[in-house]
Amino acid sequence: MTDVQFLLAHGSRNPQWRKPFEQIAERLQLAHPERLIVLCYLEMWEPSLDQAIREAYVLGFRHFRISPLFWSSGRHLQEDLPTLIEQVQKVLPNCFFQVEGPIGESEIIIQAALQALQ
Repeated sequence: MTDVQFLLAHGSRNPQWRKPFEQIAERLQLAHPERLIVLCYLEMWEPSLDQAIREAYVLGFRHFRISPLFWSSGRHLQEDLPTLIEQVQKVLPNCFFQVEGPIGESEIIIQAALQALQ
């Protein structure tokens, strides 16, 4: 594996909430065996993003792609995520992060939502 991609979900107290995210992670991993796909969370579930980054770092990964499974960019993505990345970079040297926009702002997702709501 040459790359690691973190699928970042928010977290919920309801365990059923996780199922669609777990399906996305499993299917993406099957479609891309050349990269490590890790589903992680900001709150309430493990692994947290911080834990997942540290585990991948120990495995030798230094380039981290973060794909937020959020509908839009709010406080978590505008404030919490940059702060978390800054803290990790202080502890783990030579880490590089690529943070994608929230999946809900993707035109493909918007079109899929419109189709599902017809």
